[in-house]
Amino acid sequence: MPDPITPLTPHERDMVAHIERTQSPSEVLRELKQNLQTAIEIELATIPIYLFTYYSLLRNKQTGENIEPPQLFANKAGGFIMSVAVEEMLHMSLSANILFAMGVAPQLYGKAPAAYPTGLPYHDPKGPPGPGGVTAVEIPLARLSFEQLWHFLQIEYPESRLTFPADKNWDTIGQFYSYIRCQISTSFVTDADFRHGAAASQIQPYNYSPNNVDTVYPKEKFDPWKVAPPGHLPPGTTHDRHPSASAAAVFTDQADSHAGPAQLVTVSSKRDALIAIDTICDQGEGYAREQGDETPSDDPSKREWSHYYKFLRVQAEFDRYGSEEETLPDDPKPPVAIRPGVSDAELLKAQVLFDFPDNPVARDYPDELRPLADFCSGLFQYMLVMTETIFLVPPSGQKRFFNEALHRSMIWVLDKYIQKLRDIEVPTGPYKGKPMAPVFENISLRNQKDSFAALTELGEKAMAAAAAIQNNPNYTAASKSGASGASYYVSYALTYQSNGYPMHLPNVAPYWP
Repeated sequence: MPDPITPLTPHERDMVAHIERTQSPSEVLRELKQNLQTAIEIELATIPIYLFTYYSLLRNKQTGENIEPPQLFANKAGGFIMSVAVEEMLHMSLSANILFAMGVAPQLYGKAPAAYPTGLPYHDPKGPPGPGGVTAVEIPLARLSFEQLWHFLQIEYPESRLTFPADKNWDTIGQFYSYIRCQISTSFVTDADFRHGAAASQIQPYNYSPNNVDTVYPKEKFDPWKVAPPGHLPPGTTHDRHPSASAAAVFTDQADSHAGPAQLVTVSSKRDALIAIDTICDQGEGYAREQGDETPSDDPSKREWSHYYKFLRVQAEFDRYGSEEETLPDDPKPPVAIRPGVSDAELLKAQVLFDFPDNPVARDYPDELRPLADFCSGLFQYMLVMTETIFLVPPSGQKRFFNEALHRSMIWVLDKYIQKLRDIEVPTGPYKGKPMAPVFENISLRNQKDSFAALTELGEKAMAAAAAIQNNPNYTAASKSGASGASYYVSYALTYQSNGYPMHLPNVAPYWP
């Protein structure tokens, strides 16, 4: 049974009345469209931040029965971070579907933050005190650390039932979505307003899965060669010392974590739009329910934590957690510290954490590495172009396009490309001695029609740079291997074929006039 839409709070009902009393129908519709585009940009701003920190973790240094506590922690932290990143992509898609339904093409290309550290659009620049008493909400690109998790908590800070909706200078993302919910709930907005962009042309439910190989983590040591058991063993019985991989696996996102019939819904009515907003709020940006509150939620099994609580649980495993360095809300109740706690130094020593430079930019890499950094940015921007293109693909071809475009670029190209970049040690400049980190800049791919050609040009420069590094005495053998591997994934993205069948990213030019 799908969950019912969360009813408006008293403050939301007051806001609906205020909007209807002070604005005209045309003003509400115009501002609602603007706010939905802003919502897309808010979600988009968080994705590079989470991905950067995710890729600072090495999750496969030790496997199976050899896993030690630092690796278990890195796997758990990585699973939680990626699970949130995946849901932020879902939330961006839901907002985009609502906006498209209203007749407006969602804009993503070139809409990520121009520089880091960054604030979120319309966010109050002051948040709760964190380490050192700092209150500025400026989120950096940084490796995993106690401080970076505090920045994550600032993004996902929970809303309270008693908080007023706000479309400007909001404290929590939930307040902003609450305001959008109020706009949709006015009598000025009708079903007809969501029938200007066909539901069949929106991003379809079958394109989303709540879990993938990167959101799963093992809760304990396991035997990677053991066949998964057909069922649970009786209590107190084991085959040997370690369970199978499937028995040790923890899935961070729950399949029932959504309002309505699916997690990713298409929109053709006012109710559809409210269902989409409800899923966004309940998964990560909604108010924190008080203990014992039985209000229907998007998670009937009550097994999935909010984004805020996921990050808080990871932070609770750091040795600095609970030292009164940051102010945490009482609701939800902060978890107790998990001891013995880990430290940055321990993770670096165990080599499960890369010492990435903070907020890297392409211009600060050595000349020969800059093209490799630029291709990373270009690939990220092309992913945004391909997301915009989904709405232009005929419905019959959307599933194939999505798999060849978004799944392939995210899982088979960007992921592997960044893993190879990490093997390159920067020999000179501001980042000397650090591993090369990904860069997510708003690099120009010209217009959408020419974007694949522009990405190809960046790729050719990246492959030429990788070839030159092979003869550069400033680079170690491991760095040269990393550059060579990165070059391979550039060619995979642009020209790869298998048995004559193209396996590279699709050229979106035919879809753009």
